[in-house]
Amino acid sequence: MALRPSSISKLAVIGFGLAIVPLVLVIVSVTISIAHFAEQGQVSILRAVAMSDAANRMNNAVRSMERYGLQYTVLQDQALLVLYDQSFTEYKKSSAQFAAAGPSLVDRQRLQRLAGHLARARQLLPLVSLEENRGALESDFSRASAEAQRLQSDVNEGISTEVAKLGTRALAIKRLTILEVLLVLPLSVAFAVLFIVLITRPIRRLDQAVSGLGDGDLETPIAVQGPRDIASLGNRLEWLRNRLNALEAAKLHFLRQLSHELKTPLTAIREGAELLQEDLGHELGVDEQQEIVHIVRDNSLRLQRLIEDLLRFSLAEGPVGAGMAQDISLTAVVEDLLLSYKPSLRSKSLHLVTDLADVHVRGHGDRLRTICDNLLSNAVKFSPQNATIRIYLQVQDEQAVLDVQDEGPGVVPEEREKIFDILYRGEASDAGKIEGSGLGLAIAREYVLSYGGSLELLDKETPGACFRLRLPITDRTAPHARHVDSGGLRDHAVASTTIKYSDS
Repeated sequence: MALRPSSISKLAVIGFGLAIVPLVLVIVSVTISIAHFAEQGQVSILRAVAMSDAANRMNNAVRSMERYGLQYTVLQDQALLVLYDQSFTEYKKSSAQFAAAGPSLVDRQRLQRLAGHLARARQLLPLVSLEENRGALESDFSRASAEAQRLQSDVNEGISTEVAKLGTRALAIKRLTILEVLLVLPLSVAFAVLFIVLITRPIRRLDQAVSGLGDGDLETPIAVQGPRDIASLGNRLEWLRNRLNALEAAKLHFLRQLSHELKTPLTAIREGAELLQEDLGHELGVDEQQEIVHIVRDNSLRLQRLIEDLLRFSLAEGPVGAGMAQDISLTAVVEDLLLSYKPSLRSKSLHLVTDLADVHVRGHGDRLRTICDNLLSNAVKFSPQNATIRIYLQVQDEQAVLDVQDEGPGVVPEEREKIFDILYRGEASDAGKIEGSGLGLAIAREYVLSYGGSLELLDKETPGACFRLRLPITDRTAPHARHVDSGGLRDHAVASTTIKYSDS
């Protein structure tokens, strides 16, 4: 798997770095070249100045020695000899400085010849009374003066050469700088364009995906390549697309189910009305007419219940009026419902085991009754003859916990979440022909969620289903009902009771 940055900001930093690094390298290279050139030029200039100054002073000293020496040969004045020695000392000092400046091999040889001529001239100077010595002295002075002038000329030529070299070096640096810029600038521009595309392309894809979702295109998969945060956002959009597809399918399923649920009682009512209309000639007997009337009445009641359940579900999905909520005893709601179910319990000879604590919750009386009624009605409808229904109400972790257990066919694993969908009726309902709108558990869960609670189907090894309702409790809940071990039912305000209902 190719490495990719974790965020678009890191990708931007990498792109900026790759675009700017070549330019920085060019700047560093040019800076180093200029610094080296400046250092080399400074050394050359200082050396040339030192050699020129030393050569000039040597030339002056040689001329002074030549003048004082020739005057001494004529005047034989010891003061001239002193001046000669002072000029000779100045010459030696300048010669040492010239040698220290690093002259060329030719200049060093000239310096040595110049020193030799001046040394012989100094030896011949006291002996100038001899005619042959005077000619030799003049010859040495002439040669020394010529060597000094050649040194001066060589130094001047060397300075001109160094200046020319520096000019050539400066021109080379200029050309190299232009070449490096021309080579690197397109590379930096290419990196910048590449990363602009890498950054903007996934963003454009996200924009297209969002626009597609807004236009209702739920069929085109959303795949966004790029940094991990952008790709993650694309995955979330793909999840949203799948979720919208699922909701669209659920809506279509709901409309089909609803049309079927409404069509069945309406068809029965219409057919019954037509039979009664045809019976205006008294062709049907009284018993047959009564049967038709019962069919019409039962189906109209069924249709009324279905419409009421739909209204309740629409209200359950809406916001709950906080100002209308009240402190209600959940225990009293359950007990009142159990009284209303006595006929149903008796008709199926069901056993009822209850263990109810004194628990108060904050909510709406009609909604809490609807929640509990749906759980109890399911337990009664799906329980076989002589079965047992267990109802436990306790407090766990500052929550009211209501368990409703039956011994019916239970719920297969594939239907555990579907049973809370609107208009869904499980296999047990279809197989047993048990009537129901398929909205009860959906309404109950929406009500429970609006109160910040939960409604779930627990795992059970024994036959039947066990629904658990959790709701936040209020301060009015009995104190001794608050300390219940989560592993069992203990210390409730209402003792456990077991009642058996039968036809006798």
